[in-house]
Amino acid sequence: MGEQPLAPRLEASVGCSMRIVEHRRGQVPLPRPCRRESLPRSLLSRRTAQMRLPRACLALALVFALLTSVRPAVAEDAPPPPPAPPVPPIERLFAPLREAMKDLPPFLRDTDLKLHFRSYYFDRQNPEGGVNNEAWTFGGWAGYKSGWLFDVFGIGATFFGSAPLYAPDDKDGTLLLKPGQKGYSVFGEAYAALRYHDCVLVKGYRQLVNQAYINAIDNRMTPNTFEGITAGGKVDVVQYFAGYLSKIKPRNQDKFVFMSQQAGAVGSDDGVILGSVRLTPLAGLQIDVAEQYGINTFNTVYLEGAYLLPLDANWKLRLGAQFTDQRAVGDKLVANAAKTNWSTQQEGVRVQALFRDLALTLTSAFSITGSGNSIQFPWGYTPNYLLMMDRDFNRANEKAVLFGAACDFSTLVAQGLSGNFNVAAGWDAIDPRTGASAPDQREYDATFDYRPPWPRPAFVQGWWLRVRGGILDQEGKRLGWQVRLILNWERDLF
Repeated sequence: MGEQPLAPRLEASVGCSMRIVEHRRGQVPLPRPCRRESLPRSLLSRRTAQMRLPRACLALALVFALLTSVRPAVAEDAPPPPPAPPVPPIERLFAPLREAMKDLPPFLRDTDLKLHFRSYYFDRQNPEGGVNNEAWTFGGWAGYKSGWLFDVFGIGATFFGSAPLYAPDDKDGTLLLKPGQKGYSVFGEAYAALRYHDCVLVKGYRQLVNQAYINAIDNRMTPNTFEGITAGGKVDVVQYFAGYLSKIKPRNQDKFVFMSQQAGAVGSDDGVILGSVRLTPLAGLQIDVAEQYGINTFNTVYLEGAYLLPLDANWKLRLGAQFTDQRAVGDKLVANAAKTNWSTQQEGVRVQALFRDLALTLTSAFSITGSGNSIQFPWGYTPNYLLMMDRDFNRANEKAVLFGAACDFSTLVAQGLSGNFNVAAGWDAIDPRTGASAPDQREYDATFDYRPPWPRPAFVQGWWLRVRGGILDQEGKRLGWQVRLILNWERDLF
């Protein structure tokens, strides 16, 4: 048989994917180009729609999941709060007792126990006689206040004390210690109280009082406190206070003496009847009216009005005016003027500008005192607008002016830092006994307070540092000056 052609057999063996081409060396198989089969248009459209439907469903599912996952932030989403500041060791000692008392009646459960430590350095060069007063002391007080029994009855007590750290015998007179640079301790407060809501609060026996001319004057180691009975309260826009005080514990003493003796009436045993009313009839307006009748010593009437006037979003203006009338009464046992039946007055005005953004207060004030006597203040500081560190500028016949500025430096320098600077000048004063001219005087004072906001270390919580300095320039006398460094630390144990 003749030989069969090669091509058919080869095509049969390689199938439709190969083809035979002629070459000079013979027939050669090569790959056949792929041919895409065409589909009918209806079939192609149906297949495309079938592919789009799953993709659309997948897209809708993703969008739904995204929308359902977007929700308002809740507490669980927020970062954890910062850890609570550490509790000082002295307070941790009382924590078990506080926990044990939480289910007791309010009289015990609401007990308030505070410790206030104070260290005070005082150095002064007095222009009168060139006497130097210097001491460094440590002390303070521990105060207890009960809760209210049946919301009506409560008791309280405070123990005060001061001890010398550095106190030269020849530099007495700082009022940080008893005469002779000796330490002291005393229960300055010990009282029982009755109340009816905010309308009435009655206290009996030893207590603090905060009234014009009769107050704590807490600018040394411990404050003035008083023995007597008082009643106060607030009804709507009226706040009132009244009482009878028989004795006072001066700020650097451990014994209570009769109010009249403290005023200079040696050997007497008289007290003071007092009463005051504060009215706030309008926003920004405050009116004070007070009278204090010192039996057989002198009577004081005090009036003051103040009004806070907003100027714009940042500035406010505070206007104030005050008037004091004092005169000898009864047996007139305080005879420190040319006449036994003496009387004197003092008038004062003050203008203050307050700037909110800088926490800045600018002050100007003026006062004039009558010639009958100097203003008397044996039971506390005066409410005089020109009260300074060393002088009160209320001598007989004295005219005085003050300019000052106070600023909170928390946003400018350091958190918790504030300060003030005041300049006052007085002239035309006389000696109330002889009528002779008294020297003109000028005083320059600066005060800086620092209350660090640090939560750590624990022992610095509640610290407060005050630095004060003053210069007193009296005509014809040597320059006087003083420096005060006061460190306070208060802890609330209950």
